[in-house]
Amino acid sequence: MKNKVLSSLAIAGVLAVSASAQAHIAAVAPTAVAGKTIVIELGVGHGCEGSDTYALTVDIPKGMTSVRPMESDFGKTSLTYDAVDTALVTSVTWQKDEADALPKDTNYYKIAFRAKLPAAPFTSIYYKIHQVCRAADATLSYAEWVALPGETGEPAATQAIVPDHLPGWNKYTVPADIPDLSLFFKDALIVWRGSDAYSFNDATVDLIKGTQGVNLLSADGVKANDEIWVRY
Repeated sequence: MKNKVLSSLAIAGVLAVSASAQAHIAAVAPTAVAGKTIVIELGVGHGCEGSDTYALTVDIPKGMTSVRPMESDFGKTSLTYDAVDTALVTSVTWQKDEADALPKDTNYYKIAFRAKLPAAPFTSIYYKIHQVCRAADATLSYAEWVALPGETGEPAATQAIVPDHLPGWNKYTVPADIPDLSLFFKDALIVWRGSDAYSFNDATVDLIKGTQGVNLLSADGVKANDEIWVRY
């Protein structure tokens, strides 16, 4: 059944396409692969009630190491370190010069840093972000993007950690229930569990539905210890 669906995909030229996160401060790129070193970009959608963003502090999640921030037009960086392990970065701050502060909230910003991700596939990592804004009269205001799932308040930026993989078929045993397959398989062509299949791409879903003997795997249908095959 896998080959039948995949042959149809090849003919149709269908590929799964990633969707951008929609939060006000969000991880915008790239895919986070467990145990790999990547450049993490965070997009700042807006300032604070009309005031321009003046400074941002990102708390580095536990398990993330080798942090090296990138300076940008937004501002230079400063680091804080763990009190015990003085080589471990615990937060990064970007701050503009006062002369570069805009009179009102007009700009979209990106900040970035390179880091090694924890070797924890099929989990999510959360970046707690503290935003400082500056009005034209130099008044400061603040926004805290720190709420985790189930908590109230502005949400922390989220990034799903996917398993290391190669082009073609990859086999995994799922370590825990996956409540939302779209978090981890947006870049996958198709996911199989037995005769059940899942795809983030609507055109691929239509092919799955139209293939005899193949059932559509619901988005919450993968449980701990399930064996799955994923094609990238």
